[in-house]
This record gives sequence, C-alpha cells and structure tokens, in this order.
Amino acid sequence: MITVTFKELSERSGIRYETVRNYVKVLIEEGLIDEVSEEVVEIVKKMPDYTSQGLTVVEAAHRAVSGEQKDSRTSTETLKLKERIACLEEENKLLKAELDKERAATKQLEEKIQSIEGGQTSSSGIAVYREEAKTAAEALKTAIKSAGSGFVQFLQWLFGAEAEKVEEKSEK
Repeated sequence: MITVTFKELSERSGIRYETVRNYVKVLIEEGLIDEVSEEVVEIVKKMPDYTSQGLTVVEAAHRAVSGEQKDSRTSTETLKLKERIACLEEENKLLKAELDKERAATKQLEEKIQSIEGGQTSSSGIAVYREEAKTAAEALKTAIKSAGSGFVQFLQWLFGAEAEKVEEKSEK
C-alpha cells in the first residue's frame, strides 16, 4: 500500500482538507483503517453522501467501509434492478399510449352527446330538435286521449285513402 498525505487525499477525493482530516481521524479511531493509503480515497469519497443523509461521521465511516466490501454483490443486484426499471418504463409507456387512445374516444363521445343535447348539428349533418319532438309527441298524446276511438277511425280512413291513391298510381 502506498501512503497518501491528507493533501493528496483531499485533491483526489475533491473534499476539503479539513474535512478529509476529520474523516481519516474517525476512521483510524474506529479501527476501520490502519494507515492513510490509496484505498482510503474511495472510502472518504462516500462519507459525504452518508453524512448528508443524516448519519453521524462515525456511522458514515462504518457504512463507507462496509459498503466497500458489498460492492461486488450489489453490482449484480443493481444491474437486475436497472433492467427491471427499463422494463417497467416500457410498460408504462405502452399504458400511457393506450390511455391516451381511450381518453380521445371518450372525448369524442362526450362531444357527440353535447351536440345532441344542445340541439346542434351532429357530425353526420342531421339536426336534432329535441324540444320540438317532445312538444309534438305531447300534442299527439293529448289529441289521441281527447278524440278517443273516433280519432283512431280517422287515422284508418286517412291512411286507407292514402293506400288507395298509391295503388291507383301504380296500376297506371
């Protein structure tokens, strides 16, 4: 092992000199390292991440050292997790596309319903006059009730006369 000075350790890790000195002091006091060597650079680089998560410097030192030993095992786990994330992202993308199609279809149906209810011309060009149709239906119901069976006979006479005219025209 090559011994490294605090200044070199600070430069290689990108951490301030005073902070590196404190980290190394804790590492030595806790018995996690015997001397400052090149391997300590990687340990010191990890410690700010742990301290920013709310751990004490001592806890960060222990995690940084134990993390060094776990790196080989976790790399395969990390790779599997990354593959799973990619798979889920692709699935999410497909589901979003399907949802967008369904939303578009729903929006079209809502627009058609609004055009029918509002008495506007629908996309097929047929005007719907809902209120006028209701009024005509009510008038017809009232006429049938008031006329009784005489009205029914009138309708038969009316349609019977129409049928005779059609037959006469077809014979000529």
